[in-house]
Amino acid sequence: MKMYNNKLWFGLFAILGSLGGCDCRPASGSLEATQLGDFMFGGLFPVHQSFKIVNTTSNPIQHLCEKFTVSRLIQSLAMIEAVEAINNSSMLNGLTLGYKIMDTCSDVTTALQHTDIFMDKNSGRTNSLFQAVIGEYHSEVSIAVARYLTMGYMPQISYGSTAGVLSDKTRFPTFKRTVPEDDHQAKAITKILRYHNWTWIGIIATDGDYGRYAADQLEAHANDQKIYVSFRVVLPDFLNDESLDLKLNETIKKIESTSKVQVIVSFAKSHHMSCLFEKLTPNASGRFWIAGDSWATSLNVLNNRPLNEVGKILGIIPSSGNSSHFIRYLDDLDLNPDSQSNNTILQYFIRGESNKSKTTNEIRETLKKAVCPSAVFSVGLAVRFVANAIKDICSRKTCHGGFDIQRSELNDALANTMLTIDNEKYSFNKSGDLDTGYDINIWEAALENNTESVNNVTLRTVAHYMINKDSMLFLNDQQRNPLTDFTRNVISQCSPSCSPGFRKVFSEDKPICCYECVKCPENTFSNQTDARECIECPKNFWSKENPTTCTPQKAVFLSWKDTYCITILVFACLGILLTLIVLLVFLVRRDTPVVLAAGGPISILILLSLLGTFTSAILFGGKPTSIQCQTGQVLFGLSFTLCVSCILVRYFKVLLAFQNESAVIRVMKKLFLPYWIIGICVLIQCIICGLWLWLKPPKASERSVIRSELIFQCDEGDGLFFGLMLAFISLLALVCFGFAFLGRKLPQCYNEEKCISISMLIYIISWVVFAPIYVNIVHMTKYKSGVQMVVMLFSAYGILICHFMPKCYIILLKSENNTREAFKRGIREFTRHFHRSSRVDQHRAGLDRPESAFTIDSGIENIINRVYSNPYPTGTISSFHLSIENLPHEVSVSGDSLYEFSVSSGSSAEMNEESQQQLTLSGSQKLLQRIKNNRTELKRTTSVPNF
Repeated sequence: MKMYNNKLWFGLFAILGSLGGCDCRPASGSLEATQLGDFMFGGLFPVHQSFKIVNTTSNPIQHLCEKFTVSRLIQSLAMIEAVEAINNSSMLNGLTLGYKIMDTCSDVTTALQHTDIFMDKNSGRTNSLFQAVIGEYHSEVSIAVARYLTMGYMPQISYGSTAGVLSDKTRFPTFKRTVPEDDHQAKAITKILRYHNWTWIGIIATDGDYGRYAADQLEAHANDQKIYVSFRVVLPDFLNDESLDLKLNETIKKIESTSKVQVIVSFAKSHHMSCLFEKLTPNASGRFWIAGDSWATSLNVLNNRPLNEVGKILGIIPSSGNSSHFIRYLDDLDLNPDSQSNNTILQYFIRGESNKSKTTNEIRETLKKAVCPSAVFSVGLAVRFVANAIKDICSRKTCHGGFDIQRSELNDALANTMLTIDNEKYSFNKSGDLDTGYDINIWEAALENNTESVNNVTLRTVAHYMINKDSMLFLNDQQRNPLTDFTRNVISQCSPSCSPGFRKVFSEDKPICCYECVKCPENTFSNQTDARECIECPKNFWSKENPTTCTPQKAVFLSWKDTYCITILVFACLGILLTLIVLLVFLVRRDTPVVLAAGGPISILILLSLLGTFTSAILFGGKPTSIQCQTGQVLFGLSFTLCVSCILVRYFKVLLAFQNESAVIRVMKKLFLPYWIIGICVLIQCIICGLWLWLKPPKASERSVIRSELIFQCDEGDGLFFGLMLAFISLLALVCFGFAFLGRKLPQCYNEEKCISISMLIYIISWVVFAPIYVNIVHMTKYKSGVQMVVMLFSAYGILICHFMPKCYIILLKSENNTREAFKRGIREFTRHFHRSSRVDQHRAGLDRPESAFTIDSGIENIINRVYSNPYPTGTISSFHLSIENLPHEVSVSGDSLYEFSVSSGSSAEMNEESQQQLTLSGSQKLLQRIKNNRTELKRTTSVPNF
């Protein structure tokens, strides 16, 4: 306890010595508050808002402080309350905090005089009794004080200086603050302006570091958001400046002359705004004011003038915490001026209020009304930061007082200190700033008998701006946004908003927010307010006389509801049904001669391919899609290629079977592989279609011939591949047509010359007629795909009717012609006709030798030589007929790949009669041996294969 008393006395002497050794005299009537402690804090508060220089006999130049401000008194009391709260706790383990709070009178010179006391330069010590300085409020003063304190590396924590330059740690390494810098305030205001579309504003600022920086930052952020400044007024920083009154009058005239500027942002000081509001004229009243944090809570600026005469006011202040503890402190505060001898600031206020005949309770209420929670919170936070830093240092070493702590230690500890208050964490960033955010308050007229109002005005928080998220959080009241209600009908724009259907036209000599509204031309639109350009209607939209929106073009395509499409669908479904019926008939009667003569399995392939062709026609109906178009084209190409190639191969087999034996024919028969030929043809078409799909596939396209209509069609993509696909099918069709011509003399039961010719002619003629119509006319209408569907159906029906309807007629209605005997009769008739023709040809050629009269078919040779293998591909009919003369009676030998072989005998007359008796001797060894032994003596007819 003795050591503690010694330190107190030593501190007192040090303070008195520093005061006595100072060459500069503080401002006249300078007020202060002092309390000794183990760790001393200096406090700088602008209790007076201005000063004037007077001459006296004792000192030619003296600063006289003016305009006492209760709100700054409250801030000084907040520092005292924070110090006392810490001293009354066990935070510092018995050590105490002290303070010396001094009034700077908002003057840099006075502040520096007080700072010289805190630095204690005249003591000759390397460290000072004071560990840190709390203050000042104004940025201009804090900048000067920070430069001075940097020389001694003494920590400084401001509770109100927000100028951005103070974040420069190279120039102000010991400066910190418990409020955000003004760049964040400018961002918050810009968001409010943009949210309400206020693009034409005015700015008022004081000629100081705070006012200039805040105005510059706001203008920069506003320009980024296309918000422009109509006027910017800079007021003298000092209230005693002779030009202030003139500048205020110019400001009023500027406001009056810019009636379109309804929103004015002010970074002036509270007393400047008080003077400005006193001079407001009716033409300058009623504006919407956005108050910077310098006067956002100074309700006294109205000077008892009604709020509705001034206009509406919205304030931006740093976020605050719980200030109830400070209210309790004011409730317990001793307001006896004689008991406040160590606090001449409070003493001066109490005596001044007492002279106005105010009671103690009235004085206390005056103090409570002047409480700004954010200001109280910022001051208390500054004290707690220093106290926690001291606690951290003293936890690592023994501390008996301020002289045991070096300033560099305290600076480092402050940078790493983190506080937790009401579950919120607070710490300085790398620039020494505290990013707490902002509260958005609106000034509202107070209700009657509201004892907490000032000038019948109260503050209401409506939103929060979060710095870390750069976003605004609006507080809703009963599902309504109070800020929206407050700003309703406030318009601040150089030009009125252009309604939808109009666009902005700018002038070169005017700001970009000043423009004319011009109606959008046809086929363009603007569906939003303030459109800079009219947007051209998309491909499937159009506009005529209503440019606010584009009307969807009427979708035109071959709809299934269209009569044309319904007709095609009916025929396509009928074709599928008929094909399925024919397929069923052929499967049930697959072992009958008609089905076998029609190709057997190959005829089944033809029918399946026709199903694909009919199906592909259906795919072109309805609203087309790219997948639908690609599937339809490729399915038709492959299915019809399979169909025509099967017809080609089947009829080629018939031609080979009925050709006279020769070396070429024998080679062709050996190389003839029908399924390989079919596969190669389909493979070629697959390659064409594959390249088509890979390089430039068919797709759904949109065309607009009439602006109000949009035609949906299938575009073939690359026309070259489309043409190659059709050309390849046409080539196969021409080959079939040629085979039909060569087989015109075949037996009636095998002769399909007319069927093939007609079906192939239908295909070729259809597509020849289709091409010019498809290319030149139909592509402009919805019937483009419809024409192709019709041609597909013609092609498929041509094959179905010509190839299969006659066979179905025989199978179902003429079953007597669907027997093996009927086919053999036809072959014998063809044989006799061919025999007569051959004799005539042999006679003309001079070939009368029996052994060379006719060519013997290889099938007959196989039968005679007991080689019973089929010389033709498996699954086909190979019938052989031989009339052998020079025997006791005429013998007919027939060999068939399906029916093995048979030998029939009878007289020549009987053999020529249809009712001849036939003896079938399967494997008759004697007869075959007799035929073989007399082979050279035999006179043979021709050998005719039945296909």
